[in-house]
Amino acid sequence: MAGGSALLLAACGGSSSTPRKLIAGNQTIEVRADDVDILNGVLDVEHTAIAAYTAGIPLLSGRPAAAATRFLGQELSHATALSGAIKGAGGRANPPQARYDLGNPRDEADVLAMLSATEGALVDVYLDAIPKLTPGWLRADMASILANEGQHISVLRAARGLSPAPSAFLTVNE
Repeated sequence: MAGGSALLLAACGGSSSTPRKLIAGNQTIEVRADDVDILNGVLDVEHTAIAAYTAGIPLLSGRPAAAATRFLGQELSHATALSGAIKGAGGRANPPQARYDLGNPRDEADVLAMLSATEGALVDVYLDAIPKLTPGWLRADMASILANEGQHISVLRAARGLSPAPSAFLTVNE
């Protein structure tokens, strides 16, 4: 998403399907207002993940705590990149909510289950968003983040005592 954060707005369209022309270096890139809406939807789920990791890390120890701390930093990077792309396209990035319903995890097993579910929601939102986005560079950046979320799921599965990759075609709910 680094390319998105460096974009400058050149002109705005009026409807959700009217492209906005953005300039990145010598290149003009079209981003629709629909793209901004999609990115904000993804950003909302990233904010939820940030809240989940922030709330869950104090209940973790050892390697799961270290991994969750690293993943929190990555989710913050994802949210920053999404916000930059949204702002670069002339949109307004959704702020985090004041509160999130994360359930009531009481121990490490509950936290790992909550984080796994949150990562599953991230995978779902990225899979839904990628084919709907207009610029190819944006789809590529989103696919890169999607791959990172898949890595998170594998590590969280291992921390839960499950096989990190039990088959060649793993679904989020496995």
